[in-house]
Amino acid sequence: MSSKFWAELSNDYEKLFETEIGYDVIIYAGEEQNVKEIHAHSNILCIRSKYFRTAFSNEWAEKNDGKFIL
Repeated sequence: MSSKFWAELSNDYEKLFETEIGYDVIIYAGEEQNVKEIHAHSNILCIRSKYFRTAFSNEWAEKNDGKFIL
């Protein structure tokens, strides 16, 4: 595949990160008043992390309104 294809694909993933379009995971990180809400895509997390692949495949993560809550 051409380097142009890979550059465009990389840009598309960057757009997903920046816009949060179509996210289906909400991760809460922090403690008490310093909790941050992070939006993510389960398919990206599963591809990149064995931890998330296991969590989502075993339905370990809570799901609310079609979104995984961690």
